[in-house]
Order: sequence, then structure tokens, then C-alpha cells
Amino acid sequence: MNCDHDQAFLQILKEEKNITNFLDVFFGFLYRCTDFYVESGPDQKLGFQPGLIEKLVLNSFQKWKNISKFPNVVDLPKNHDSNVQYNMEIKHNEMGIEEETGPQVVQEIEVETSTENEISDRPVKPVEKDRSSDSYNGAVRDNYTWSQTINNLDVLVKLPSCIKTSKDLKVHLNSKQIKIEARTSTLAQCQEVEDHSSEWTIIFMGEFSFKVKNAESVWTIVPGGHVSIHFEKVSERWWDALIVGEPKIDLSKIDCSRNLEEMGSEAQMKVQELMWNHQQKLLGKPTTEQIKMEKILKKAWDAEGSPFTGTPYDPSTVQFSD
Repeated sequence: MNCDHDQAFLQILKEEKNITNFLDVFFGFLYRCTDFYVESGPDQKLGFQPGLIEKLVLNSFQKWKNISKFPNVVDLPKNHDSNVQYNMEIKHNEMGIEEETGPQVVQEIEVETSTENEISDRPVKPVEKDRSSDSYNGAVRDNYTWSQTINNLDVLVKLPSCIKTSKDLKVHLNSKQIKIEARTSTLAQCQEVEDHSSEWTIIFMGEFSFKVKNAESVWTIVPGGHVSIHFEKVSERWWDALIVGEPKIDLSKIDCSRNLEEMGSEAQMKVQELMWNHQQKLLGKPTTEQIKMEKILKKAWDAEGSPFTGTPYDPSTVQFSD
């Protein structure tokens, strides 16, 4: 398998923090810089035939899904269309989305098992307000780092150097709690394990400060480095701690600003309207409200009883106020 581009993809994944944003950036790149979404037709000779784009993506996904299930099989059945050839390597990053059937799986990993997840009482550091930081509006702990927006949380958890694949991890998640286990035989390769009788060893367990949507959770793994977890909050609120019992951050010092895409559709439309109106004012042009008023005036100009009936419409006779 060709992994020449892994470092570039890893860098993008690190900057975007989760698979959801990574995929959005990837498909956005195809939209902006290629003709990937162009469909051919009677009046359009260039582009893909209708439905071929979806086949291309699904077949590439299925190819790597088969490889993840049968990593030791060299020749996989070629079940994709001969017209579709598309390679996307994901060797150093594995994605998992589990449906809830009791305990749910999303990832969060701790390195130090000997302390049984004891949370440090060290002084709380100032809240990081740089959006690109791994601890934006969150905190850095001994074995994990977390960040948040009003709707989402992202967590980076240190991974023992010997844990290099998701097959050596079990992550159980519900809306209030997370428990992570590592395969005991693999874990013993890089650190001392007290109990060798069990196949799995708990390396992280904690209760969330508030509820999360576990069905929306996504995780990626950097072998021997860390596990990155992204999940959505059940309700819009700022968290003062990720796990119950950890030192709380000062919510009065976080960055409470919100990106446009984090707002609801109505709020986005209102902000865009305000921005447009501001630009119109700078250019000396009418705002949205002024345009509406002029439409009403035009309609009323020749209405019955109007003093302007029969005269040419002349907006200069009316002054529009801000």
C-alpha cells in the first residue's frame, strides 16, 4: 500500500481535529479545484456520467473497508466498476462510527494505567483562546487534552506506544460515560500490566460532565501517538470540565464567540444580512430595509387616493432614513 501522502493527510487531520471536518475539507477541495462534481449530459460533454461520482466514492470506501477487515489478504475481490479507479490511502488513521446497542464505542485513550485515572490537582492553566489549539476553550491534562465549541467537543488522548491499531482497543460509550480497554497482551509490550488473566485491561474510564450524542461520535487513531475523538453535545452549553472530578476551567475567561457555521440557519441568514447591509452603507447604496420601503412606495405611488397618482415615479421626493 502506498503511504507517500500520509504525512500530508495527518497534518490536515491534526489541523481539522476530527474526521468530519477532514472529509469536509477533502470534498470541498474537489469542489473548488477540480471538475469532480461536473456531470455530463446532452448539453455538457465534459464530466462524469450521472451516478458515477457516487459509485466512485462508495467503491473506494468499500475497498478500504475490506482491507481493514482482511489486512493479511493481498488480493481482494475486485467488486468495483472497471470505469472507476480512485485510490485513497488511510493507513495511519482509522475511523470508527458505532451504532448504540448498549455500551457504545468512541475513542479516548489514557497512557498511565498504574494511577487508575487519578486526576491531577495541579493548578489550572489559563484557558487557551486560539481556535487552532488542541485545548481551545478547554484544558490540557496529564493524559488527555480537550477543546470545545458551543456545540462540539474534541479530545486528544495519549496512546501507549505499543498500541498501533484499533483492533487492540475497545471503547465503550453511552451518553454519560466512557470506558476504554486495551488488549492486555499488546499493552504488556510497552508497560507493566498487573493482571494478565484478562484479555482486556481498562486504561481509561470516566463520567462526562454533561450528556453527549454518542451516536454522532467519531474517532481516529495515530499509531503509538494519540486517539482523537469528536462528539456533539446534547445541549448548547459551555462545559467547565470534560470528566467529572477534573479541575474546572474558568468559563468567564473562555472565547464565547461563535463561527457563522456554528449558528442555526436563521441566525446565519440574519448575520449575512447585517454584513450585506453594512457593505451597502459603505458603498452608499440602499440597505435591505430601504429596498423594501421603496418597493412599498412604488406600489403606493399610483394607488387610489395617492397625491402622486398619474405622475412619474420619483424617489428623490422621499427621504429614506437609517
